[in-house]
Amino acid sequence: MSSSPSPAPDLTVRPGVVSRAVSGFGTSIGVGVALGAAAWISDQLSWPSSLLIPANAIGVWLGVAFILGASARTIPTGVLRGLIGLLSAVAAYYLLFAVLGQGIRAVGASHAATVWGAVALLAGPLMGGAGSVWRYGHGWPRAIGVGVLAAALIGEGVVFGAGRLVHVDQLGTDPGAFLLAAEIVLGLALPWLLLQRGERARGYVATATLAAIATVAIGPVTTLVRALADRF
Repeated sequence: MSSSPSPAPDLTVRPGVVSRAVSGFGTSIGVGVALGAAAWISDQLSWPSSLLIPANAIGVWLGVAFILGASARTIPTGVLRGLIGLLSAVAAYYLLFAVLGQGIRAVGASHAATVWGAVALLAGPLMGGAGSVWRYGHGWPRAIGVGVLAAALIGEGVVFGAGRLVHVDQLGTDPGAFLLAAEIVLGLALPWLLLQRGERARGYVATATLAAIATVAIGPVTTLVRALADRF
């Protein structure tokens, strides 16, 4: 046994790690601000021109958080990137309302931002984690990560488009219905596109299960949150 003392553990943080963290979270803030600004601009356009910037779709916000999570180097930082991205988006969206809006919309911006910020606190880490698990996970966790995003897209498309998508012949004249149909198609395609051949069956099982839950929950939850946010 050596009598020399053991070397002390190196507790210093390498500059490269810090710079990557700062860069990654800075990117999340930038992407979130861009999303919030795009959503605000979309709200200023009349229908159907607003559909040219579909930044107010639930699937778009969740997809951005998923991509931010997938861009991280670890699952925990993916969770944080999703959270930071959506919080930044909410902050940018309602800051624009507070500064450039008029009347009751501007006065109530802080209240609405608080409500939707609470939603971002839940959805951001969930979708950021799903994206990072898709990138770094294996087996069922990876399949479920893809299924979370796919189910959200399918759920939004079905819930808000059910009454319009039954008229297939009108898709060409109803841009909103076309957008919702595109969400459903993309959601159905994601397990095939993002998973390996041996993982796709699990991906579709996860997607079908989660899509059933999303289809039941997304309508009431969205209605409740909007009612809370609009109380000003």
